[in-house]
Amino acid sequence: MTQGQIRLPVPLRLCASLFLAAAVASAARAPQAQGILLGVLEDLPGDYAEAPNFRALRVLFEKKDGEWRAFPSECADEGCLKTVSGKFPREVTWSIGLRGKVLGSVTGRTLTEFPLYSQIGLQEIVSQGEIPTVGERSQEFGGFLDAAVYRPLVANSQPYFKDAQGWSAASLPQEYVDLLRREFRRKYPSVQNCANPDENVARPWAYRDADIKVQKSYGARDRWMLGVVQLGPSRCDLEDSPAFEDQWFAIQPDGEARFLGVDMAFVDSGDYDNDGQPEVLFQISGYNLGGYALFYDNFRKQVFFRTSYH
Repeated sequence: MTQGQIRLPVPLRLCASLFLAAAVASAARAPQAQGILLGVLEDLPGDYAEAPNFRALRVLFEKKDGEWRAFPSECADEGCLKTVSGKFPREVTWSIGLRGKVLGSVTGRTLTEFPLYSQIGLQEIVSQGEIPTVGERSQEFGGFLDAAVYRPLVANSQPYFKDAQGWSAASLPQEYVDLLRREFRRKYPSVQNCANPDENVARPWAYRDADIKVQKSYGARDRWMLGVVQLGPSRCDLEDSPAFEDQWFAIQPDGEARFLGVDMAFVDSGDYDNDGQPEVLFQISGYNLGGYALFYDNFRKQVFFRTSYH
């Protein structure tokens, strides 16, 4: 033993070794540091007929290593519903916001098991106090169930909500209407339709420009625009006819259009990771389909959290 070195008695050395081994094992089990988490505060219909609506949080995305990534959202069987919650953060205190403003703070705790496929990612609200709510219940964000619910609000694990774009309803100039009709034709050059609903026999349909109608449109301060067009009327009972669904396009300030997806609803936009660039969040709403889509890097990148109902 060198000068100044302290030698522990054997029992104490043994305890120290066990403590060190336990500390190393605990560190190995500790979860990695989380990035920025993004979710929504939702109003959901009850699980059975006449059950009241309930409020819950849903974990959707994580910003890590420079990219947004979706948490697991699809399960093939009930066994997955019982275990997949382990891949979500156990508890998060969220900032809740809309249109660039923080509305409040809510703490959510992830369910031990998800009861339904459509409830993957849900957190029970465990904090006290008023739950932020905007507007009245309507079917605008009712999704596949077409239920009357409050609009979803963005939940961020950081208080980042700055909205430099300021999206709002705006009319598309005629040149952009013509642009979206051309983009629609490029995507759906051949479409089938029926002469009438009673016949219900699909045949090639030479649809006109007037049959492609603008349903909604939005504009931002930086001259980006969003347009939703729909082909109609559909006179068939077609199981797979994406051409007749709402088609979302983003239009750049230079007039170039970019297809985003079908059957969505605009939720909100903001700089949710505080990197100076905005993200845009949509709700997904299709047949047996729900969830959310996040677009970023000027709509060049996107990530999806998709759930089913059965």
